[in-house]
Amino acid sequence: MASNECEQALDQIFDYIDHELPDEELRHIGDHLKECPPCEAEHRINEKIKNLVGKCGDEVAPDDLRSRVLATIQSARADM
Repeated sequence: MASNECEQALDQIFDYIDHELPDEELRHIGDHLKECPPCEAEHRINEKIKNLVGKCGDEVAPDDLRSRVLATIQSARADM
């Protein structure tokens, strides 16, 4: 089961990837990722997903698909 620190880092992983957090929070999450292999693996996966999606163009996933994908991610995180 993931620790509270893991949950916080993973909840903000896309903001971290996009550098949309204050510098102190970016450092905190970066430090956590260096010390936590499961979170670092999740970070790498999400970074790859973001890069692949970015190459897809301006198409937007339907709301029901987006909801199913997010539910699957949340379920997978709960199993960590």
